[in-house]
Amino acid sequence: MTITRGLAVASVATALIGLGVAGPGPAQGEPSTVVRIVLKEYAFTPARVILSVGKPVTLQVVNRGRMTHMFTSPYLASRDLEVEGGEMEVDAPNGVKYVKLRPGKSAEIKFTPEARGTFDIGCDMKEGSRLHRDLGMKGQLVVE
Repeated sequence: MTITRGLAVASVATALIGLGVAGPGPAQGEPSTVVRIVLKEYAFTPARVILSVGKPVTLQVVNRGRMTHMFTSPYLASRDLEVEGGEMEVDAPNGVKYVKLRPGKSAEIKFTPEARGTFDIGCDMKEGSRLHRDLGMKGQLVVE
């Protein structure tokens, strides 16, 4: 596993080939829709995020909690992403696994949704033996 701080560009070609999915990263010159997602014990606000297929998006993920949280989604593992801030973990050959944020920190996740559907988001940090996701820290990305 490799941890990248600051600006990270993740190419997930291996995951795309394995899934048979392809698509460009953020479109150059096209304005990005900005969606703010707040992480806090034990919730995402909003818990349901609606995105438009083919339209660039910037997810501003902010940790307002007292402990470290992460933003993860199987959907993001199959996308070309730009991540600014936070700590992005790359789990080769599966692509981006999650963006980890310490308390008070934020990150921007930029990409262009290319596949329609409803996809889970969650926090896979542990509290004792339970995942934050199991304590209610989960939601959905809906791409229309």
